[in-house]
Amino acid sequence: MTRSLSTQASLLGLCGGAVLCAACQGPGDTTLPALPDWSDGYESDCCPGDLNTGTGTGTGTGTGTTPIPTTEFGLFAPQDVGYLTRIHQTGTTDTPCTATPGTSTADYVALDCTLETNELDLYASGLVYDLTVPEGACDYVMWSHYQYEAWEVGDGPSTVSITIDVDGSIVSETNAIGGMPYCEFDYSYWDDSAPNCCLGSFTIETTDLSTSTTSTTGGGDWGGTASQCYAGAAYIDPDLIVDDKGWPMSTYVFLNRASYYKRFSWGPLATSFGTNVNLANYYDPADHDGAEPAGYTGDYAVPTYMIDCYDNAEELLARIDLTVREWNEVAQFDADGDPNTTGTEPLTGLPLNDRQDWADATPGSTTWIHDAQ
Repeated sequence: MTRSLSTQASLLGLCGGAVLCAACQGPGDTTLPALPDWSDGYESDCCPGDLNTGTGTGTGTGTGTTPIPTTEFGLFAPQDVGYLTRIHQTGTTDTPCTATPGTSTADYVALDCTLETNELDLYASGLVYDLTVPEGACDYVMWSHYQYEAWEVGDGPSTVSITIDVDGSIVSETNAIGGMPYCEFDYSYWDDSAPNCCLGSFTIETTDLSTSTTSTTGGGDWGGTASQCYAGAAYIDPDLIVDDKGWPMSTYVFLNRASYYKRFSWGPLATSFGTNVNLANYYDPADHDGAEPAGYTGDYAVPTYMIDCYDNAEELLARIDLTVREWNEVAQFDADGDPNTTGTEPLTGLPLNDRQDWADATPGSTTWIHDAQ
């Protein structure tokens, strides 16, 4: 299920993250004592599936030279990576993904933005975008990255029933195979390389026909780990930090109202995956029975790349939600036309859609991508 802004914000208050000190002193302030070096961040215990589960380390300091002016709170497409991308407010073609945060929650600003990129650029070169924060805007900036449920997570049955005859042979069984407890969400049962996504506990009821008695053994644990069943940008961030349950953690950077710059960067998907799904989070409800991909319905799915601006009391002043959309043809990308053209290339006969996104990786609303990424 997709959580509301209020739910996301409340989870932020409950869960920790990596913290970086980017501006421990305000501009011109020489009276504050030096603070410890937090550049490596820290891990904290956190609720399973912190909704704000991004990772990374801050590179800006609030001072010095940055590639672009830090005069606005916003995201920008880099001009120095050798290929073209575009970032704009969603629903527009050229409105910049920028805003001016207010000084209180009454002036809260929300930006919904889209990054446009050609599919091979994303697959073979990766994803890059720049964040700037103006002086006086945020006491802290926090980011979390997109993640989805690749393997369906579920609670296993509470009871396993086995009936044996006078020879000890199994006559019938429920929630067991060959006398071994079985849960449909434990994918490792069939494939050692797949995760166990079955949660909860169970008891075993064994009926012995030779004595007409039933014995009960408790304490069974399905043994699944939900965090191992998720994937996405949060999991392949070069600066990934996870908590003790395996969930990617949010990153908080202390700005002290100084200006700030950071470049977010992911490497090529081509080194590990066959599709663009791990970085391209865009989807069209029409491709999913009017809803969302099944992977977005997981309790701990994070559907966007999210960047928050907070005051000292963790009151939200501004938020950016970023969607990454990949395009099948350069001509359509250049003309801002149709990102999802179909058909075949005239020379090779190969599909115009060379790398799958959510539309074709998991059509409908009940298909889980599993390891077909």
